Amino acid sequence: MSKQTKKNKSAEIDSEFSERNYTIVGALFSGSVAYLVFASQSAYQEVELTDLRLATLLVFAAILPFQGAYLIIHTYVQRYQEFLNEQKMMTLTRLAERCRIIRYLSVIGFTFSLININQIIGITFIISVASVIILVRWSWAQGLSKKPTEK
Repeated sequence: MSKQTKKNKSAEIDSEFSERNYTIVGALFSGSVAYLVFASQSAYQEVELTDLRLATLLVFAAILPFQGAYLIIHTYVQRYQEFLNEQKMMTLTRLAERCRIIRYLSVIGFTFSLININQIIGITFIISVASVIILVRWSWAQGLSKKPTEK
């Protein structure tokens, strides 16, 4: 394996197990647990549970194990990184990446909860999210297309 390939894999592993990712997942995990607890309690008190409220609860219930798995993998890698060989690190990195992708589905659950409150609020949130995604991708593409100037 070339030095460049090893450097790219090392950078990929380091970026996957960064403190930033851990903080984001911790916040999503906490928010998901809080929503499940409080929304479940209020749903229990409702006479008739709406389909949208049920869908919201199902989304949060489905993603919670993936968020927890990511936190466990991250903690394990941080603690035992020096004892893990490259193959194990790559396997854990791929697994963590998949859990990280699935955890972002909590945004869909959050959107459902906003739509359940009021359709206009939910639609506004969807438009805002789409606008941010477009803006970030456009800005990222602009930044990558220009070469940095040296001082």
